[in-house]
Order: sequence, then structure tokens, then C-alpha cells
Amino acid sequence: MQKITMAACALGLAVLSSNAAAQEYPVRPIRMIMANNPGSASDIYGRILFTRMAERMGQQIVVDNRPGAGGTLGVEMTARAAPDGYTLVTVTAAVVTIAPHVYRKIGYDPLKDLAPVSVFIKSETALCVNNNVPARTVREFIDLAKTKGGQLNMASAGIGATSHLGGLMFASAVGIEANHIPYKGGGASVLALAQGEAQWALGPFGAYIAQVKTGRVRCLATGGDKRSAVAPELPTITESGVPGFHYFGWNGVVAPRGVARSTIELLNRRMKEQLATPEIRQAYLAQGEEPAYTTVDEFARLIRDDYVEMGKMVKLAGIKPE
Repeated sequence: MQKITMAACALGLAVLSSNAAAQEYPVRPIRMIMANNPGSASDIYGRILFTRMAERMGQQIVVDNRPGAGGTLGVEMTARAAPDGYTLVTVTAAVVTIAPHVYRKIGYDPLKDLAPVSVFIKSETALCVNNNVPARTVREFIDLAKTKGGQLNMASAGIGATSHLGGLMFASAVGIEANHIPYKGGGASVLALAQGEAQWALGPFGAYIAQVKTGRVRCLATGGDKRSAVAPELPTITESGVPGFHYFGWNGVVAPRGVARSTIELLNRRMKEQLATPEIRQAYLAQGEEPAYTTVDEFARLIRDDYVEMGKMVKLAGIKPE
């Protein structure tokens, strides 16, 4: 009887110890690698969220900016870190779903080496035209592009950029020719569209807002699966007669593969709590971005689906891995 009691006590202590260990995380500051420059949009949005998460979790979340190699440097550092939940990284759709297809040597496999936590921003895309283009709807633009036979220039932020692949995806879906003109960065491509060097583009909606306000650029529709909270007056491209067209960017948090599922779920819950607050929503919408949340499994599925789709677009674009 005594042996049974002692065994039961030992088992009870083990369970309590296990529960305590699970409840203790985090017991020290968390390093959040930011694969972007300080002051970038991703950096600003991330810091807003992580400051509030840290208050809720009772530990600092220390942002460590590690830009370089198109954002892949910071992701590689995280993929190689100890899988203990104390090293995380913010990622964009491009760095985990496009970069692996355009760089020959990359230090991580996004489908094998990373553990998704959650998305925190949905970065809306939009089909936009120079204001001198007569089309007022997506259907009118498609008809115009077909009559012009490739004479309408499509601006992008560069080979393999979100705006390059998004434009190709749209052109392929509707059967028009994309006369692609790559520029050196998003700012240059937006300026080219505003000045009429290019006639259309499909890229991050937030990038075009300033030129829309000046009247030099007009956006016809957004690329998400539902209307944007930033510009609900714009129809989606799907609503506008292109069934099944969905193309939007996102920012999210991932960990090294092997981090305990309980830790991943805790981080996911803390992100969900803060993303639901009016303060976060208002701060993001004011900058032209929409707060977003996914479960762990939804985020994993999003990465897989986008990875496959972007692989197809990279091949369609004829981009050779460098």
C-alpha cells in the first residue's frame, strides 16, 4: 500500500512539474528577429503588436532587426536556432513563398524548417491604372487590354516581386498580355504608374494610396477573398468577374521547427488576443493595412498553398534561380 501511495505521489509530482514547466513559458525575454530594416512598415506593425504581447506575457519581446538577402538572412538564423520558443521571426509572404523559388541557395526550407504561429497582417493588393486609362472597371480594363494587344505596360517593383507575380497571375487568369516593366523598387514602380510610363499594376494596395489621393492613379478592385476593410467601396477582383482570383500578401510569425506545440499555441493565443483589440485595429488601418489572425493550422495551409502557387508563377515568369 505504501509503495502504491509513493508511486502515486511520484506520478502526481511529475504531472505537477510538467504542468508548471508548461505554464512557466516564457521565463526569459523572447528574441523576435525582424527580417526588415528598422522603421520599415513591417517593423512598425510588428513592434506595435509585440509590445502589447510582451505586457500580457510578462516578458520582454526584444526585436532584433536582421535585414539582408531579401529577408532570407533573418529567416535562416531562426531556422537554425534552438527550438525552445525563445527565437522567433517575422516573415512576409514573399520571403517564405517566393524567395525559395528565385534563390538557388537558401538556408531553409519553408515547409520543413519552420513552425507557423499566426499571421498578423493581411496586406491587400489592388489592380490599379494610370488615371488616363479610360477603364473604370475590371471588365473594361480586360477588354481594353485585349484590344491593345500588349501595348499597356505593367509596372512592378522588380523581377520576382509581389507586383511582378501578381500582375502575371492576373494576366494569365484573364487572358491578356502582360508587357512587364520592372523598376528598382516599389516606390519607383508606383511613380512610373502615376506618371504614365506604365498603364497598370497589381501590387500592395497601401503603396498606391498616396497617388490615388493625388488623382494620378485609380484603383479598380482589390485582390483579397473579401472586400478590404481599408477601402470597402472597392469590389474584389472576383466580384468583378474573375472567379476564384485571390492574391494578397501577409506578415506573420514563425518559429524553428521542433518548438513544442503547446508553446506555439500559447503564442498564437496571445497574438489573437491583441489583434482583436480596437487599438491594434485602428493603428493598422490608419496605415492602410488590415490586422489578420489565423490558427496555427490555417497558417501552415496558407504557406503551403502560396508556396505552390508562387512556384507556378515563377516558372511562368521564366525566372531562373540565382
